[in-house]
Amino acid sequence: MSLLPKVLAEDSVDAVHDLRVWSRRLQQVVSTLSANPLPSETRTMVRALRRARRALGGWRDCDVLIDLLERKARRVRNPEEKKAYAMIRDLALSKRDRGIRRARRKLANRKLFTLGHRAGKFLEELAHDERQDAAQVMASAAAAGYAEWRQALSRACGSFDPVEVHAFRIRTKQLRYRIELARDLGERDAEPALEFLKSLQDVLGSWHDQVELLRLTAEALADSEFLLEHARLVALLLRKSDREQMIQNKRVRRLLANTNESAQGSALDHWMARYCREMPALRPSEPQEREPQQMRESVSCPNELPVAQDLAVRKTAIPPARQTATLPVRSQGPTPRSS
Repeated sequence: MSLLPKVLAEDSVDAVHDLRVWSRRLQQVVSTLSANPLPSETRTMVRALRRARRALGGWRDCDVLIDLLERKARRVRNPEEKKAYAMIRDLALSKRDRGIRRARRKLANRKLFTLGHRAGKFLEELAHDERQDAAQVMASAAAAGYAEWRQALSRACGSFDPVEVHAFRIRTKQLRYRIELARDLGERDAEPALEFLKSLQDVLGSWHDQVELLRLTAEALADSEFLLEHARLVALLLRKSDREQMIQNKRVRRLLANTNESAQGSALDHWMARYCREMPALRPSEPQEREPQQMRESVSCPNELPVAQDLAVRKTAIPPARQTATLPVRSQGPTPRSS
């Protein structure tokens, strides 16, 4: 929680990024290790974390776009083109100022300031609950996250709808954080699977940034006076932006297709298969917790992974009893969007 006062008081790009990453990681900890359905206290923490992250979303987007625009401006030599990028950057700065004020107003919330205490109490209670088995909890969460990840991949691959691609990007982050949590609990050999997911996030993050940059460029260049005075320049910039967007789209399409085709032999698949094979056996005296979750079949990406279907069904063998020790929330330094 030391990041929250820093975000409220300082103009720090890294602090905003780190707070958003921290909120995602902590949300995965409390939602994964809580009972199902989530208790009231857990739901309160999840809502507070989600609202904090969304409040910072516009601020973070502007930070990324301003950096992209400054790098573009340094590469061009045409004075008029530099002027256009400066105008787009000014619009981003204006949006950033509004985003900062909005975010700070929403973050100055009593529930957020008490979140550290709530999370500490939550983990302390889990550590003293001898009925709970952390290995079974994590195996169930990893299986569910992997099945959801495969469903999101099928939808994104089948339609290439920006909404579905973005949803797959979010599922990739969530699965990565669950595997990181398993690693923090002592699971071995998780790094190759994490690297696989991070490489996906890097490409999907660049695609998302380009979409937002194109939207900001169109908004800035729609200024009537600038459009009348620099019609040719506006046309040039829009053509360049469209060309860059087409390159990103082709890259992401290829990534989605390759990921779907090669998933069965990927480092992520090998790790998931081994991890869930080593899942602790269900004790006969304990009831089953969840119903099987069926995989959604892909229309244009037919190679659905048999292991993923098996994992979704094997969730029925996970009892509600769970045990864990106090868990560290891994900190992460300033990184690109893939975090």
